[in-house]
Amino acid sequence: MPQDFLAKKMSKKLLKLTKNKLEKLLKNTGDMALKRRARMIVEELDIHNGDRIIDVGCGDGYYLYILSNLGMRLSLTGIDFDRRALESAKKNLKDKKIKLDYGNLMERLPFSDSTFDKAVMSEVVEHLPNDVKGLTEVRRILKKDGILILTVPNARYPFLWDPVNWLLERLLNTHIKSGFWAGIWNQHIRLYKPRQIQRVVSKAGFRVSKVESLTFWCLPFNHYLLNFGARILAKDKSNNLTKGANKFLISGKRNPITGLFFTLSGLVDSLNDFYMPKSFGVSIFLKSKK
Repeated sequence: MPQDFLAKKMSKKLLKLTKNKLEKLLKNTGDMALKRRARMIVEELDIHNGDRIIDVGCGDGYYLYILSNLGMRLSLTGIDFDRRALESAKKNLKDKKIKLDYGNLMERLPFSDSTFDKAVMSEVVEHLPNDVKGLTEVRRILKKDGILILTVPNARYPFLWDPVNWLLERLLNTHIKSGFWAGIWNQHIRLYKPRQIQRVVSKAGFRVSKVESLTFWCLPFNHYLLNFGARILAKDKSNNLTKGANKFLISGKRNPITGLFFTLSGLVDSLNDFYMPKSFGVSIFLKSKK
């Protein structure tokens, strides 16, 4: 039997196993937009055993958690500008051999040129004072033909996701910048249209291969429901109200209220598999190479 045929067969088998594990890891993720981003990031990273992967702007460590539980031999690193986020990531990944460090994309990152095979930047670029400069620094630490996958919030987000800012932008040409009602704009310098982020990434020296909008269909006031749920989760020390809603746990029995939310959001989210407007959605997914 030809060697290339065997290699393809093993690759397909590995991909199937990875997808099965991925779905189990995503089971307790209540944010359907995050779930859809995470699934696509992992599937498009083209992961191989031995890969060195960095999560730039790792936040609470969610993507690192997923990557570390795929059953593959990976060298994982996370950096973030927010030291409180790094402390949260350390708690969530305490049993993992993952390097976590402070990093500022407006300065030189603490890595040599051509260190990593792949980089993830999810919901990061919109925070940067100079997006091209930050992406250029990420390009420096990637190997030749290294893959960069990023997501950014879409300026053409659906009305139901954030009705407050959607109306403010169209009627008064303004938006809420911070706090609970800031919605999709919370602490963001800018949102992007698909062509805009593609131009920015290309200007930083990357070769863009894929740009796609994600998550158009959602529950009414979805962003605010998620923010409200996150606050409850943070205050619920007994974990009674939020059972089965911890995205860092693979299993967990849900209470009826949590179960109802997951069921409803799952049904609405499934509409995205049938019809997605080309340029509209909560997020923009982009894949590129150095």
